[in-house]
Amino acid sequence: MVDATLIAVEMCAVGLGLPSDTFTDRMKLGAHLLAPTASDLVKNEVGTAFAGFHYDLNFITCHGKSRYPGLFVWLRNWKKMAVKIPQGCLLL
Repeated sequence: MVDATLIAVEMCAVGLGLPSDTFTDRMKLGAHLLAPTASDLVKNEVGTAFAGFHYDLNFITCHGKSRYPGLFVWLRNWKKMAVKIPQGCLLL
């Protein structure tokens, strides 16, 4: 997942007309958190919030496909939208 993110930010830099290592150089020795955030809904009560409304304060966030529903994003107009990540894809 970290490698996929590094490639994505290199492509972003090139797309912006910057040297390909512009972002990756700044990410070296940074705090990279890889955590299994999927939650088993059988073990918790209905309505339990595992990660309430929050901003990701890092440079980039990467999500893989989850086994459980419940990943939402809020659009700029504050409309809540469920996120469905296809098999083999990542959400950045």
